[in-house]
Amino acid sequence: MNLGVSTDWSLHGLRAVILENHSLRVVVLPEAGAKIWQITHKPTDTDLLWNNPRTQPSRLPMNSRYDDVWSGGWDELFPNDEVTLIDGEAYPDHGELWTGQWHAEPFDRGDEVGVHLRYITPISAIAIEKTIVLKRDSAKIEFRHVFRNAGTAPFPFMWKLHPALAVSEHHRIDFPAMKVILEPNFPGTLVGAPPSFDWPHLRREDGSTVDLRQIPAREARQLYFFYGTGIQAGWCALTNTATRLSCALVFDPAIFSHCWLFASYGGWRNHNVAVLEPCTGYPVNFDAMRAAGRHRTLAPGQSLATDVAFVVQNGIDSAAHVGRDGIIRPA
Repeated sequence: MNLGVSTDWSLHGLRAVILENHSLRVVVLPEAGAKIWQITHKPTDTDLLWNNPRTQPSRLPMNSRYDDVWSGGWDELFPNDEVTLIDGEAYPDHGELWTGQWHAEPFDRGDEVGVHLRYITPISAIAIEKTIVLKRDSAKIEFRHVFRNAGTAPFPFMWKLHPALAVSEHHRIDFPAMKVILEPNFPGTLVGAPPSFDWPHLRREDGSTVDLRQIPAREARQLYFFYGTGIQAGWCALTNTATRLSCALVFDPAIFSHCWLFASYGGWRNHNVAVLEPCTGYPVNFDAMRAAGRHRTLAPGQSLATDVAFVVQNGIDSAAHVGRDGIIRPA
């Protein structure tokens, strides 16, 4: 298919909206938090997102425990990550968005197809619009997000993209220059590393060095979690060096001023997945984020709007830079 949008399919009983052109197929599940279930690069028949082989996507009640029902794909987290209180209100694990049933309006404008998604958060009363667009003959998915405070009080929040990417020992992760900060309460298998260091080389106390760009084999059972701060440009990328297929997120660093990484290379529940997480702040504990002034706030009636892109490019084995034009430039 050169260009089209379809609502004729369902996945595990969930309504699916499928956007498709010659290069990409995008499957969106509005009833499962507007999750992007899969992005497929059609010329190479490559599924780029990780889907949990043991957990199916489904309609889930608020206050579900995220780790136990995580089916993979691309979620978004707002206004928090771990369970927290914000101004006296309790917010669920990984926030309000991922269990929501979003209103979806697919569209076909001739040279582009897409879906316009809308949701009002049940606790914080934030009206959210997300538009996903796929253009003819383009290997780029374009996103437009708008958050509007429909309440009567200022609202502090965190917002984070959460695409789970399929990985192997042939993949590598690239970020722009940044400072890596480890989460002291979740060291994973990076015990013995300094609390902060420059990306990408970690030097342990025993003198050994880990190049965090290189993804170890699943049998190594590694588990990484850290925050990337002071990023010099708004992008992050994953490349299969064997097939030379690369994908990248492109975002505004004035909005997503940090980029987290959660990666299980066989080290957590036997999963092999890397989650590249552009985020408005850090750390995972919202009280600590707010105390450090790294949260954002929406005044009553105020809106936050920004664009994000997911790009796919063949024929390269690393990413040294990704421009706003969506071109991935190799090292």
